[in-house]
Amino acid sequence: MPTYTEFVSLVRDWSNKDSSVVSDNKVQDAMRYAADSCYRKLRVASLEQTVTYSETQLETATTSSNNRTASKTELTIPADLVEFIQLREIDDDGRTCRIFNEKTDLRTFNDAWAEKTQSSYWSRVGNILLYSPGFNSGYTIFAPTKAELHYYKRLPALDAKYDVTPANFTAGYLTTTGGTTSLYFIDGNTSTAYTTQAAAEAAISLGANKVTAEVVSVTNNNKDITIDTVATQASDLNAGMALSGTRVSLNNGAQPVIDSIVSTSPTVKVRMATGQPNLLTNDPLVFSNTNSDKYIGNEVAHWLRDENEKILLYGSLAEVFTYAQDDEQALKYQNLFAKEILELNDEDNKRSASGGNVQINFNGRGMI
Repeated sequence: MPTYTEFVSLVRDWSNKDSSVVSDNKVQDAMRYAADSCYRKLRVASLEQTVTYSETQLETATTSSNNRTASKTELTIPADLVEFIQLREIDDDGRTCRIFNEKTDLRTFNDAWAEKTQSSYWSRVGNILLYSPGFNSGYTIFAPTKAELHYYKRLPALDAKYDVTPANFTAGYLTTTGGTTSLYFIDGNTSTAYTTQAAAEAAISLGANKVTAEVVSVTNNNKDITIDTVATQASDLNAGMALSGTRVSLNNGAQPVIDSIVSTSPTVKVRMATGQPNLLTNDPLVFSNTNSDKYIGNEVAHWLRDENEKILLYGSLAEVFTYAQDDEQALKYQNLFAKEILELNDEDNKRSASGGNVQINFNGRGMI
């Protein structure tokens, strides 16, 4: 189960091409092109996805009927969709209320007088899916509350990483190594993360968890701040506390935080992502009992890279040798890649057909 970087090295090792001939960027391009080819040709269960549209979404997306045309519902198609499998309406118990078995061309869909053989039909225009009669139109067995679209999907990028969010922090999908995005915590507690300092502060008693002070002097390009010991004691301050107050500005969205406290002056060294905090002598400061750390998302698991290494490898090598103008090797690996695609599709077809009698109805609008 190689990482993205390890897979780049694997493709290079198999190609026996130096980086001066095929750069890492070209290898990465080859991997991306191979993955694109897989999504166009593979039709396996691992690439299936279901998205559900809520009752509220459906009601908003539905246009009522008039004296000539039936009602219709317009839904945004998921960005990762490659091919449709099934569209249906369901109720809260998951029972099928209506299945859309007739796919029409757009012109037929919009033509009120054109013949439609089914009572429910659908079409597509751009990234919009249309079906008619629309949601909650009465043409159903049970009362629908959702629509469900089942389809073949495109996977995330081969080097995709988890977003830096509190939910992904809780799930263990983040690391501070090489981090660039801040998450905020209360009183040094790292069990619950917050997106912003304001959100962290909202979760605590602000009066008991903030220390106020005034700036006495600002030195060293505004990085070292001497604070008034009458207003607060150095023992009340901790590294990682977030800094706020009058004329304290964010820099590229980053909150100033205490980097360290020098002896008993007390001199507070303020750490900034970029730029300097905008401070003046006698400005009131607030040292909030929150702290922050910078995170980066871990690499997202990828079915092609992690579980079907060989098919992605052969496809990548076919692209690498095409770039290197080695037609013989390119054809060799293209054939191996096509064979892997065929075997994987056949394997899934056999799995789909096993376990009982199989019945399939075809409707290719007269063109199968």
